[in-house]
Amino acid sequence: MSPLHRIGLGTALLVFAHIASATGPALPVPLTLNFVLRYGELTVGNVTKTLEREADGRYRHHSLSVPKGMARWFTEVEWNEDGRLEVVNGAVRPLRFLEYRVGADKPHRHEAIFDWSAGKIRYASGVVMDLPTGTQDQGSLLYAFMLHPPIAGKSQTLHISSGKKLLQYEYSDAGQARLKTAIGSIQTRIIDRVVRKSGDEAFRIWLATDYHNLPVRIETQKRGQTTVLELESAQGALTFGAQKR
Repeated sequence: MSPLHRIGLGTALLVFAHIASATGPALPVPLTLNFVLRYGELTVGNVTKTLEREADGRYRHHSLSVPKGMARWFTEVEWNEDGRLEVVNGAVRPLRFLEYRVGADKPHRHEAIFDWSAGKIRYASGVVMDLPTGTQDQGSLLYAFMLHPPIAGKSQTLHISSGKKLLQYEYSDAGQARLKTAIGSIQTRIIDRVVRKSGDEAFRIWLATDYHNLPVRIETQKRGQTTVLELESAQGALTFGAQKR
């Protein structure tokens, strides 16, 4: 290796060390999570979530949902989420979020830009809103919980952007449980969204405590119907030993 190359490598390592020290704990990357999607008793789709780190130390995440089984009789629409985020002082901070679908008759595209220096959310529709401290988007929320889930006995209030509007939710630690999954028996901590009134959507997530709080099950309930995402496999920075198929 030439002296010039050594200098270049040394500089790169110093820059990376600076980024790491400035941002605090990092998310495990690269990461690919494959979920099965169930609606009631029916398997209706597959969801793949990916997370990778960019050259500037920030992260890009993507989610692809495709119909499966009987659901393909009714729709072939694929849902996509794409976003960028950074980790500042050990906390996830979203920078951009885009939700769109492919194969639909009608267009669906919602985008939000998080301007933290100005304290504003700028939506593609032209709407500009104040940006509350700690705001997440519906894609970055999972990664935020991986670094900072609610503390036992305390709740955590967060503003969540859908790419179209901003909602406020309260989350609380609901204890720990050993969960049987497609990849084995895993120790988890359970996070619940606090339901304030009848008709509100319930949300519960199981985080694998031995694997950087990786989400292994996500459950929503609304109008008596339950939708579940269950992790089938993980590749990249986190794996679960001999994964079952």
